[in-house]
Amino acid sequence: MTHVRNTRKFISLAVVVLFLITTSGCAMLKPDQYEQYGYHGTAQVKVGHRVVPIDWIGNLFGIFEKLIIWNWKMERHNIQPETKKAINDYIADNQEVLGDVYVQVNRYAPQDAWRRLVHNKGVKWPYRLFIGTFIVLIIDTILVGRIFGGDRYNPFTHTLDIYSDIPAVALHELGHARDFSERRYRGSYAILRLIPFADLYQEYKATNHAFEYVREKKMVNQEIENYKVLYPAYGTYVGSYLFIMGGSIIGAIVGHILGRTEAHHLEERVAKTTPSP
Repeated sequence: MTHVRNTRKFISLAVVVLFLITTSGCAMLKPDQYEQYGYHGTAQVKVGHRVVPIDWIGNLFGIFEKLIIWNWKMERHNIQPETKKAINDYIADNQEVLGDVYVQVNRYAPQDAWRRLVHNKGVKWPYRLFIGTFIVLIIDTILVGRIFGGDRYNPFTHTLDIYSDIPAVALHELGHARDFSERRYRGSYAILRLIPFADLYQEYKATNHAFEYVREKKMVNQEIENYKVLYPAYGTYVGSYLFIMGGSIIGAIVGHILGRTEAHHLEERVAKTTPSP
């Protein structure tokens, strides 16, 4: 979700944690443990079973995201019905565009990632082979999301991984899925992120889709949340380009100011149009 989350994901640390978990016989890493929460045509939403000690560790690893977005539900690893409903509703309303999007909610299932990498015809095979393989190996297999978190959309598998219990975050990632689904050359669009500033456009598109959806559905409370969460999140990307030191933090602060200002204005407009009891 945020630009800074990758700073804490070190492969060596992941290997150590994986070793400790494996030797302790923890059931968390069994990828078949999940509940089928939603199914819309070819789209699926799967939710991993709660494993309190592991999810607590994941919650702890997300402390920086919690602080920079100023929301303790970031990287919470305990997804409540409200967020699940937001995911399902968005998919149901955009099923024709999203196609066979696959959403994993706080779940570790590398075998599914590899399978979808092979069968995802939306991205041409050279992109999947030479770039998608590396991403699935590192992000979906070695860096266990149940521990390291990182809400994200992977275009090479057309899959979302959600660890934050915030509907705005889920809608943003679904916005990425919609953005890519509307592209003819998805592989080329994906590697555009290697070009400086290109990610700003893609993050803008995902955020814009999230806002368009809640406005179309007249979800005022959700729009207010979007301002408070997505503005500072986008600010981390902008700030990282503008400032050498602490750019993500500076950008997030500016995003908070702008987002909360917009949220306040919306709340005032709603209050003026709401009849007095």
